[in-house]
Amino acid sequence: MAEKKKIVMIDDEEDLCFMVKTNLEETGNYEVVTQTDPQQAENTIRQEKPDVVLMDVVMPGRKGTEVVAALKKDPETKKIPIIMVSGKGEMVFNKGKDEFKWVPNSKIVKDRGELPDARGAEALAEAYHVNDYVSKPFTTDLLAQVIEDVLKATKKGGEEKSSGGGEG
Repeated sequence: MAEKKKIVMIDDEEDLCFMVKTNLEETGNYEVVTQTDPQQAENTIRQEKPDVVLMDVVMPGRKGTEVVAALKKDPETKKIPIIMVSGKGEMVFNKGKDEFKWVPNSKIVKDRGELPDARGAEALAEAYHVNDYVSKPFTTDLLAQVIEDVLKATKKGGEEKSSGGGEG
């Protein structure tokens, strides 16, 4: 059996982290470490040495784009592929129905700042200087497919797709 790929997910939504961790680990292909405090992102990533990072954009106190910029400057983390996972809404757990529900354009998300107006995963990945982009809400199948695509591309292409331009 192939070795499990390690993923670090940085997202302030605990429910979403729990759901992604559970669903990806159930596939048997991944070990997922989550971090809900964006201030601790680099420490967690340095410590875990993941194969890929899933990064939220809109977080309180620190944007995902700031974390990405810091990771790209650090020789220890600059080659780790990053998939930006974001959307103009949030996953909310409804205890009565025992299910997650996507709440688009919630007030809390609107208060956290503007997102780029780029359309489509490639344009957004380029705008954020990351390897790929997944919009919330997403399915586990889609997320796993994007992770596999990014891992294949970065393994094959080495540096080519990892920087998205800029310095480095």
